[in-house]
Amino acid sequence: MQAYQMPNGKQYKNWREVFKDSQKMVFTAFNTGTIYGALKIYTQVESLPDDCDPNDAAFEYAVMAFHFRHPEKGDILIDAGFDRSFHDSPPFGNLPVSMKLFQTLNKIKYTQQENEDLAIHLDEYRIEPRHIFLTHMHADHSAGVPAVVPECSIYFGKKENSFYYHRLATGNYLKNRENVYLLDFEDGVSLAPFEKALDIFGDGSFWALSTPGHTKDHIAYLINCEDAPILITGDAELSTWGMENGVMMGSDYGEEGEADARRSAEMLREFKEAYPEAQVWFSHDVERL
Repeated sequence: MQAYQMPNGKQYKNWREVFKDSQKMVFTAFNTGTIYGALKIYTQVESLPDDCDPNDAAFEYAVMAFHFRHPEKGDILIDAGFDRSFHDSPPFGNLPVSMKLFQTLNKIKYTQQENEDLAIHLDEYRIEPRHIFLTHMHADHSAGVPAVVPECSIYFGKKENSFYYHRLATGNYLKNRENVYLLDFEDGVSLAPFEKALDIFGDGSFWALSTPGHTKDHIAYLINCEDAPILITGDAELSTWGMENGVMMGSDYGEEGEADARRSAEMLREFKEAYPEAQVWFSHDVERL
């Protein structure tokens, strides 16, 4: 693994300036499976609406992956969803043993319909990924990586380059892959409301946004499409329902992480309020906001 070397780009003062450099890019969102479980496992319980009993409330959420075609960089994925193993070996597919045990104890179930896996979508839309940018290393965002050719470059947050994320929480999905890059937000700039942002290609077309909390180095992404900017929240927001009802995501690093998750959600919501033309997509919702 190696640090991603940020290219030199323009010095933007705000997102309105960024949007002036939008590019014509094809965008696609597709679902690769479904997760069933209790809301209290993934959220900060005190943030749930009053009419939502945390002891009974359950969810049925999609496992999304996103694609856009950059005019120079080619086909790019944001998260990889599930590969076909979740259909062939239900309910946990290629999850590592540690995660299979965790999900079993918490009564969480994964399912995948026939022709729903990542490879099927790539074939249907004639997508040949050259880059995968992960919002974070949890398995429901990275388990589709084995379905992508080894030459594809993979990127994720530097702080998630650890045993916990690579083995316990994720699995061996990056084994034998040479083109793996770490995104370091120390190289980022401040563009309100986000404290750190990376202009990935140096042309204003694609941004990584530091949104820690759910995980140590969680990343949201902004695709600066000509039709409308597209914000991919990953798990910094639960869903359309979660964002509209003020639900906060849980964290895998305790109270500090929960505080970070609240701040990250505030930044995303401030962005949507300031730029209502932006489309907001969630990793566990087939509908956008």
